[in-house]
Amino acid sequence: MPTGGQRSNCAPGLTIQAKSVYNCLELHVNRADDRLLDQSEANPPSFRGRIAQAQLRELYDLWLAHSSDTAVMPRSALDPVAMPSLLKNLILADVGAGGRDISYRLVGTEIVEAHGFDYTGWNIERLTSGSTLAFTQRLYGMVVSRAVPVYSEGHFRWRDKEFHWVKRLHLPLSRDADGRVDMVLAGQYFETEYGEEELLLPARPEQLAADRRGLIASR
Repeated sequence: MPTGGQRSNCAPGLTIQAKSVYNCLELHVNRADDRLLDQSEANPPSFRGRIAQAQLRELYDLWLAHSSDTAVMPRSALDPVAMPSLLKNLILADVGAGGRDISYRLVGTEIVEAHGFDYTGWNIERLTSGSTLAFTQRLYGMVVSRAVPVYSEGHFRWRDKEFHWVKRLHLPLSRDADGRVDMVLAGQYFETEYGEEELLLPARPEQLAADRRGLIASR
């Protein structure tokens, strides 16, 4: 029987005692690469229309209002006062190496509760490994390399517990407002019902431009 000081194989840095809380979060990534596709070619003109979660659409609108066709949202425009209802479901991360290096600066309370522990201050290798690590780096890599939002949906589970569904929106930020993506803001919402299909959808520039025009016209 393992003792509390031993390490868990499912999350480097967690003791076996912590594992009982963490329960080895696993994303179900389709190994065919790519029925979990970059499905942007099939997207309708509005990227906003593909975001199937009201609070994530609100987060997207906030990002859209502080970005432009040539520059992502600067970190300085991120004002917690402007989005109090969203904070508990947000992650703020520093990114480097094209999205492979991910360090979590802030993890919202709803996400902490879902995982059972606070991983603020951790890097991605400490949090997870294997296919989940590869998927997360791929997702962040899209946000960084393309400098566009990415919407995703998929299964996740805690070991020995039922499956759940998660909807996520990852948004590029620039710390120095120089256009370089070195931070990512993410919203995550957990649901008990299955979704229809796993998705990984990067926005296209023309979709962002159309959504931005729509946002301006609605004001």
